[in-house]
Amino acid sequence: MESQHLDTILIWMVAIYGASVLVHVIVLLIGAVAANKAVKSARQYADEMDARIRPVLATSHELLEQTKALVTRLEPKLEAAAGDLAEITRIAREETTRITASADEITERIRRQAERMETMTTSALDGVEKAGHILNVAVNTPVKQVSGFVAAARAVVNTLRQPASPRRRPPTEEEIRAERKQYV
Repeated sequence: MESQHLDTILIWMVAIYGASVLVHVIVLLIGAVAANKAVKSARQYADEMDARIRPVLATSHELLEQTKALVTRLEPKLEAAAGDLAEITRIAREETTRITASADEITERIRRQAERMETMTTSALDGVEKAGHILNVAVNTPVKQVSGFVAAARAVVNTLRQPASPRRRPPTEEEIRAERKQYV
């Protein structure tokens, strides 16, 4: 009995093991089918991308070759232009230095001329002022003397025209000063 029981257990174990192997095979077949579909889909996608990318790569390659040719052609010109630009910059710097020196020299000359003009103008105006003073003194002195003489003559004439006063009082100090101012 025990042997039969052991046989039954073994049969059941073999059956379970066989069923599990069958399930594994079925799962592997489903995985293989899915992998096959994925590979076909990836191949199709790769073919589409290849069809799209190849023209772009070809165009990029042509563009790269044209760019290389353009750079090769322009490189000497760019180097020459850079050299010319450096030369122009050097010349401009030198000319700026010369112009600055000339402007400084001209400014200094103008400053000296302005100082000289100021000195000349001051001297001329001082001379005009002295001449005006001398002229004023030369004209005013005779005019004062003539005025004094005319005032004296007028006083004499007025005195002679007036009737003789009985007795005159002596002049005050103030009247004497006023009369002196009049004749001076």
